Amino acid sequence: MMRRLTMWTAAVACVSASGLAGGVPAVAQANSAPLVVRTDKGLVRGIENGGVREFLGIPYAAPPVGALRWRPPRPAARWSGIRDASQPGSNCAQTGNITTGVVATSTAEDCLYLNVYAPPRFSFGPRPVMMWIHGGGFTGGAGSIYDGAPLAVTGNAVVVTINYRLGPFGFLALPSLDAESHDGSSGDYGLMDQQAALRWVQRNALAFGGDPRNVTIFGESAGGASVCDNMASPTAAGLFERAIAESGCFLLSQNQQQAEQHGASFAAQLGCTDPATAAACLRGKPADALLTAAGGVLGGWGPVIGGRTLPLQPATAFQTGRYAHVPLLQGTNHDEGRFFVGFEFDAIGHPMTAAQYPVVLAAQFGAADAAKVEARYPLSAYPSPDLAYASVFTDASFSCPALTADTFAARTGVYAYEFSDPSPPNDFGITFSFPLGAAHSTELQYVFGKIPFLDTTPPFTPAQAALSVQMMKYWTRFAATGNPNGGGGPFWPAFTTTRQQVQELIPAGIAPTTSFGADHQCAFWAQIEG
Repeated sequence: MMRRLTMWTAAVACVSASGLAGGVPAVAQANSAPLVVRTDKGLVRGIENGGVREFLGIPYAAPPVGALRWRPPRPAARWSGIRDASQPGSNCAQTGNITTGVVATSTAEDCLYLNVYAPPRFSFGPRPVMMWIHGGGFTGGAGSIYDGAPLAVTGNAVVVTINYRLGPFGFLALPSLDAESHDGSSGDYGLMDQQAALRWVQRNALAFGGDPRNVTIFGESAGGASVCDNMASPTAAGLFERAIAESGCFLLSQNQQQAEQHGASFAAQLGCTDPATAAACLRGKPADALLTAAGGVLGGWGPVIGGRTLPLQPATAFQTGRYAHVPLLQGTNHDEGRFFVGFEFDAIGHPMTAAQYPVVLAAQFGAADAAKVEARYPLSAYPSPDLAYASVFTDASFSCPALTADTFAARTGVYAYEFSDPSPPNDFGITFSFPLGAAHSTELQYVFGKIPFLDTTPPFTPAQAALSVQMMKYWTRFAATGNPNGGGGPFWPAFTTTRQQVQELIPAGIAPTTSFGADHQCAFWAQIEG
């Protein structure tokens, strides 16, 4: 501990001296927090916003443009003078879609930026660091739509949000790209970006009041999948001490063969049909053409299994013990599937019909298993076909895979949760034909205390506001210590294989339950998936 505090004192002295060298006023008192900070690439000037220091749009890697398109991230260039850090960097190239939180299309490839939110004053010793990995199906989203300030203040933590390459820019696999790589694989550029951001945190956390030896990665949906992918990634070893995965631990990965078939089809749409030269051909295409060919949200893009970055399916890595043995806080929402059903059907004006229900099941599970699923989830048991299929989607794609992840990781410490507010604020701006419930992503406004993208305070009831504060405290205490408990909140027991306790996060009713697996029919899904 003494060595860490010595490092901390040295970092504060360096930052203070950098203020004098840069021609700005010296720090007046030892405990005041500067708005000019020296990073490893140069000085940045942040802003104070509502009592929080914000440093926005800091490059953590070189722009992956031109010849660097579809290559591992390279170091950012140094700069002279003081770089303005009052505005976030460009969103990574993506087709705008309300479901990702980024409604405007971006063609920017110069997008590898991060944002730092730090409490205004130094504490006695460095604070825990929490690096947020956004969701969006690996095709959309941005770090800047999440305001880390409330979480930083509530939990006395340094919060970092990042961009990473998306869609074909982040996850294209091709034989010609394999040939360029050191390990004969391609497709995990987005994960490499996340790890480059973590290495930036290791080098620079102290300058912002954070502890590089106490870093937590956390994320939701594709970001939650990224958390577990990084836990299973040998190249992320030692870059973080704890992990929080919301709604997606074993989600959206593909093997190398599947990825290269998808990549070849993508390249062919752009006239790049020769496997030997497809990469060079595609590097000559503009970003907007790539986006057009890529398709929309959930267009088949995601991390690729088999290379050095991600050698094993995360579920296999967890099951066999070949993952980062760090404490994990992991969970899902009670009604995850209502988000997907609502946007697939209601949002286009056509709620699912009874006739569509068996057709959709057959397309997802195959005829034989679809019949079993329909028998287990009959339309007669639900108010509408939408809600029947939403339950299927929730249990098969989120709840039961989360329980599997909890079970595999229990040996190294797991705290499991289910967000179960039956009436959270509808932050989508769309009215559905059924109650939204605790749908996919509805917990985000509780974790951040703000509605993502809108950057507004949610219209919480007093009980919901209390739940939000408690969740922020759980998340930040876990980041600080590996245990969410402390401070007088409802006790959260650890998940074990013999006592599978899941903390139900409900307004005015937080308590553990042991019925999660039965509630979501996980024994049935083990037979279907097995």
